[in-house]
Amino acid sequence: MQILVLNGSPHPHGNTAAMVEAFQRGAAENGHTVTVVNVCQKKIAGCLACESCHQEGSGHERQCVQKDDMQAVYPLLDESEMIVLASPIYYHGFSGQLQCAINRIYALDKPKKLKKAALILSSGSDHVYSGAIYEYQNSFLNYLHLEDMGIFTACDKQNQSPEKLEELYQFGKRLVPDAPAVPAPMPVPDFLAAFDSGGPVRQGSAVMAASGWYSQEALRITAELNGAYHTPEEIQDLFAQLTGKPVDRTFGLFPPFYTDCGKNITLGKHVFINSGCRFQDQGGITIGDGALIGHNAVLATLDHGMDPSERHDLFPAPIHIGENVWLGANVTVLGGVTIGDNAVIAAGAVVTKNIPPNTVAAGVPARVVRTL
Repeated sequence: MQILVLNGSPHPHGNTAAMVEAFQRGAAENGHTVTVVNVCQKKIAGCLACESCHQEGSGHERQCVQKDDMQAVYPLLDESEMIVLASPIYYHGFSGQLQCAINRIYALDKPKKLKKAALILSSGSDHVYSGAIYEYQNSFLNYLHLEDMGIFTACDKQNQSPEKLEELYQFGKRLVPDAPAVPAPMPVPDFLAAFDSGGPVRQGSAVMAASGWYSQEALRITAELNGAYHTPEEIQDLFAQLTGKPVDRTFGLFPPFYTDCGKNITLGKHVFINSGCRFQDQGGITIGDGALIGHNAVLATLDHGMDPSERHDLFPAPIHIGENVWLGANVTVLGGVTIGDNAVIAAGAVVTKNIPPNTVAAGVPARVVRTL
């Protein structure tokens, strides 16, 4: 695991540095790569709040306009899977130099691989940690969606004591290396081609095994999507990760959202999906510009065989939802259905057959009840 330590102490051989060195030694012995950046020896200015790094189309996305030593830290942040903040306590908080570096991480929004964090604090008193710990837990971890691996403090005579240094050494020593990622058993294009071919996907086939792999990936991403608050931009980024395709910045979604695949979803512009929707998209789900998908809608593109000998095989059929379509709450759309542009599907309807454009359909099964 790649670990980055931001050491905010101005003393290269002080109490904080001793704890960092003990942690680094233990982690290195366990096979981790630890990079320590002593931020007090760098020229890192505070954030200007200019928002240039977040202006889409500016050419400066994820780039800070300030060309100082932080530019060398950004690649380390993107490559690291864990970050350790280390600092002496100044006025109940981090050192000013470390605070500047923390604030400048904003340019990246979220470092690409970062998943875990830990905190190391040194002080002369045992009652001064509250400000730094509060910022770490309620701002740093929450904003970057990081797993807390531990908070370690040393005060007064604990600093550089054998017991405290052993505690930090053992912390690094027991960090479990991440298991290497298991590659997908089938590339996405081949996987989708098999489901889009119109034929069955047989139990025990390579395509079925790949379906299981992509289902697990979808469960991981949707767990992240549904497990905490995310900004609209973060939701768009997670949905792009889920589908493996770019998501237009006009797309909106209210979690929770569920799918057991994700890779066969295609969205137009200005699409909105309300909370509680479930997409079974292996057979392909295409949603046109301006479509509105109501609460708890279910889009199911897979059938099982009616013949008992084919009960565990999959029979995919795509769903096409036209432009400006409105699906009411609790609508179910089955595979093989096309809903024409501007159509409205009433709440609770079960759509089993094609719905013409510019119509309103309702009921179980859904039937056209009027034209628009």
